Amino acid sequence: MKLLTSILVLVASSCALFQPPAATPPPPWPKLEASDFGAMRNVSKCGEVWFGGGLTADDVKLAQRRGVKSILDLSFSGEDLGFDLGRMCADLGIALYDPNLIAPDALTDRNADIALDLFRDPARKPLLVACSSGSNGAMYFALWRALDHDMPLEEALEEARRSGMRPGPLETYVQGQAERLTPRGE
Repeated sequence: MKLLTSILVLVASSCALFQPPAATPPPPWPKLEASDFGAMRNVSKCGEVWFGGGLTADDVKLAQRRGVKSILDLSFSGEDLGFDLGRMCADLGIALYDPNLIAPDALTDRNADIALDLFRDPARKPLLVACSSGSNGAMYFALWRALDHDMPLEEALEEARRSGMRPGPLETYVQGQAERLTPRGE
């Protein structure tokens, strides 16, 4: 009987020692979700911000029906959408912002400032961010996450890669902009 009691005490104490770890709390930043937006590709959504690639005229009409207030066109110069985005946005009452991106290796501080101002301004949302592939939108989204949502930069870059950001110059640009825009001492 003593042996059985000892075994039961040992089993009970072992169970107490080997409890599964507590569930980790969710991160403090808003969740990024895969989404859809008409014919666009690589679409992700976070709150009232969508970003993706391959914007069509029908997608702009859908944006109006969804109540989108602003479109941020992050296409590189020379990329032809096949329709007049400026005219269409004007006709539909959607504000269009175009920071005139030239090429991946020619991005400027001003490009980042324009994109971040739009991501941050609640009066400009819902916001649709578009480029040819979704890569440029994911790039600026990563910068916004790192700066405004306290997401570690490497985690923000990984999330952006999963959302379609091409590696290389875009990652280097995000790292440089994060360094430029992060207050010293943090």
